[in-house]
Amino acid sequence: MKNLVFSLFAFLIALSSFSQQVSHATFYSKEGYPFTIYLNGQKMNDEPQTEVRLINLTQPYYSCEAVFEDPSIEPAVRKMLQLTDAHGSRVDVTFVVERNRKGNMKIGWKSQSLYPRYIEEPRPEPTVVVVNNGGATQEVVRQTTTTRTVGTASDGVSMSFGGIGGRVNINTGISEPVVEEVTTTTTTVVPNSTPATTGTTDLPCGGTILGDADFEMALKSIAVRSSEEGKLTSAKQIVSTNCFTTDQARRLVELLSTEEGRLDLAVFAYPFVLDKGTYFKMNGVFAKEESIDAMNKAILGQ
Repeated sequence: MKNLVFSLFAFLIALSSFSQQVSHATFYSKEGYPFTIYLNGQKMNDEPQTEVRLINLTQPYYSCEAVFEDPSIEPAVRKMLQLTDAHGSRVDVTFVVERNRKGNMKIGWKSQSLYPRYIEEPRPEPTVVVVNNGGATQEVVRQTTTTRTVGTASDGVSMSFGGIGGRVNINTGISEPVVEEVTTTTTTVVPNSTPATTGTTDLPCGGTILGDADFEMALKSIAVRSSEEGKLTSAKQIVSTNCFTTDQARRLVELLSTEEGRLDLAVFAYPFVLDKGTYFKMNGVFAKEESIDAMNKAILGQ
């Protein structure tokens, strides 16, 4: 009985984790200037807006640009738009488009919350861009909405098991208010014909951000090399033309079997890593403390 309950509970945790592998982002203009958001060079909203919300984003990092309707205003650029927290957990984050101290427009972080859910049908927003399967569908929604709370409901899974030892109840959901809405809505759906790209040349590392599928292919192309020297050469070639997270760089380094090879690649990969603040995770690939010291000394000198 206990094993059954434990297995079901573990399954629910795994299912919950799987469903959280997306991020959402909201951008708003502090001064009310309408703008268009571009992620990795792809246009997100069809018409300039003062607030744009993007949901179901699958990548942890993007290159972002806000281009203003007023051509006299220089675009605001954020070379690395991070949609995870320091531990790699997905977030629902809000950015403000405003002027910095020098008077130039910037995209600044405002606030965020953890573990956003995949959104099947977004609630009406001024502008919502739904990103699915590598493409984007834009929904421009204008509405008048009135709401009232009519009760509560549990969002999750509830189970009850009976046996000789008694009864076990599991409830993984949370109680949320049930809201009744009366909405007058006008919606225009505009599918983008160009698939979303994961590449951009406007990044600190100068390369492209690899998607999950491309990264797995890169790992396989290195692993099939028969010698340590061949693996190191292939890994450096891939690293030098792309951008990586620390976790991805670590997986590349772990393909090498010698301490010397791992140290060589770990130092080489550092300039191409986006989240340099978490590079301490690379320490775990080494068997010798001297190698960790050598890596840290080398990257501090870069």
